[in-house]
Amino acid sequence: MIIGHTSPFAILESALENKQHHAFLLGGPRGIGKATLARELAIAALAKASSFNKKIVEQQCTAGAYPNYFYICQFKDDDGKLKNDITIEQVRTLLNSLKQKAAVTGPRIIIIDSVDNLNRQAANALLKMLEEPPQDAFFYLICHSIGSVLPTVRSRCLTINFKPLSDTDMGQVIGHEADALVLSMASGSPGNYQKIVAAGGSVTIQAIQKLLMITNLNDLKSAIQDLLKLSDDTFLGHLLHQFLYAQALKEPEIYAHSAQAVEKFMRHTHNTHLDGSHRLVAAVLLAQNPNHEQAIYG
Repeated sequence: MIIGHTSPFAILESALENKQHHAFLLGGPRGIGKATLARELAIAALAKASSFNKKIVEQQCTAGAYPNYFYICQFKDDDGKLKNDITIEQVRTLLNSLKQKAAVTGPRIIIIDSVDNLNRQAANALLKMLEEPPQDAFFYLICHSIGSVLPTVRSRCLTINFKPLSDTDMGQVIGHEADALVLSMASGSPGNYQKIVAAGGSVTIQAIQKLLMITNLNDLKSAIQDLLKLSDDTFLGHLLHQFLYAQALKEPEIYAHSAQAVEKFMRHTHNTHLDGSHRLVAAVLLAQNPNHEQAIYG
């Protein structure tokens, strides 16, 4: 069941049924259900054209065994962590599969989750595929930041914008009494909510808030080492930014500059070799005094 995205669902369902377009860019914040909706649409469309019932089609898609369903995402490394990029090899493998005659009748549906993670070569290879799409192939491109997508890719897609869920919708998705503090930091994203809960929930949020009060550098490093046992520096930095952003809505003159400085720093140091502990220490120092940007970057 799709909750909170009835309008995008209706638009995409109609466009797919009437073959109005071959590529759709599903844009919006991370974790709000874009990929889930794309998967629901894909399974419904594939089941409609299949001799199998929907439950069997869904099971086969989930197992990666349905021949007309392609789900492309980052591979995991030997430690089980997601790699930084979706590679050109993955896109080439997809293209080779699409060049073959379909094993079953009906549409072939490709979900790329997400195009933000395509490296430059992979994005260019995808562009060529979108320019000359295989017959009966439909692309759902999940996107967390529209600005990160090549303009030439965007121009070949029908863009559908998704909004964060309301607190009411979040409650339906979560399915139990939500933690109010975690909910306030989740920004309308069930995915974010679950990640925060998995990283310690309210206790972790409160620990991040306390970081802003620590003035001794050694004490700050020690506190951050404890937090990094619960989650990675990127996610903790995101929580720090979310807290500052929420405070900036109430007291912009105090928190707005800090929120901007932390967001900029976390974005610019993403996918770098900077040690996670050092990265989070720098983010907290910027939150405490955003005027130290030059010293941090220097």
